[in-house]
Amino acid sequence: MRGAEAVSTYRGLPEQEAFDIEYWLLEEAKLQRMPRPKALAGRVALVTGGAGGIGRATAERYLREGACVVLADISDEALERVGAELSGAFSADVVRTVRMDVTDEGAVAGGLRAAALEYGGLDILVSNAGIASSAPIEETSLELWDRNMSILATGYFLVSREAFRLMGAQGIGGAMVFVASKNGLAASPNASAYCTAKAAEIHLARCLALEGAAKGIRVNVVNPDAVLKGSRIWQGDWLKERADAYGKDAAGLAEHYRERSLLKREVLPEDIAEAAYFLVSDASSKSTGNILNVDAGNKEAFTR
Repeated sequence: MRGAEAVSTYRGLPEQEAFDIEYWLLEEAKLQRMPRPKALAGRVALVTGGAGGIGRATAERYLREGACVVLADISDEALERVGAELSGAFSADVVRTVRMDVTDEGAVAGGLRAAALEYGGLDILVSNAGIASSAPIEETSLELWDRNMSILATGYFLVSREAFRLMGAQGIGGAMVFVASKNGLAASPNASAYCTAKAAEIHLARCLALEGAAKGIRVNVVNPDAVLKGSRIWQGDWLKERADAYGKDAAGLAEHYRERSLLKREVLPEDIAEAAYFLVSDASSKSTGNILNVDAGNKEAFTR
């Protein structure tokens, strides 16, 4: 353009000629042969507890569908390891990590701000950070009770509130998935603090589904049960505590959970990830306020 103006006057293509080039039949035929975009292409997801078994499996499922994923976790070592593994498998361009204590209001706000700065916004939130504890009610200390409530109820509130603010400012809707538990619907022995906090998660999701509908923000719940594989929770005292509660040894607990389910099958992190994918995909675009149990069948947790 500068060269043309130096000797004469620049003139662009006539509109009709530009149109004929843009919509040339051979060009359109070439575009039609390109692969279809993946289901989550262009979407940004943040997964709390992202370096654990369910969090990692969910992140991997989203990455396979073309999303950019921010892994949020309190463990620096696990974040570094899982972040490196997923970056190697899918590209460093689509994976980010952020250290986040979900009970820290400032850390939560900073984590979501970091995600927005990295990828331009947020389309998907998976609230998955968690702990587990077991104790008879007489032995449940106030500290233990508060710890469950702080992480499993307050933490979910803080993360979802920040995500609501961000998604509301964007004005294009979004999808949230709470990874709760069968224990939020079905009581278990020696786990009053954990069960109560998980029930709070589920009811929070229902409330947010009501508030989010007008903004196009969908909020749904996945209820796992006994996901032992790859879980950092089951690497601690929880394994022995639950075995003691059911009169089993640690080695026999997985078999106990399989046999008590209606389908007699083990629930894996990938099973939860598949549900978490469905609930943020366009296939569930008309679903909000729902609870999807992925527990191999537990009649006490039936929602209706």
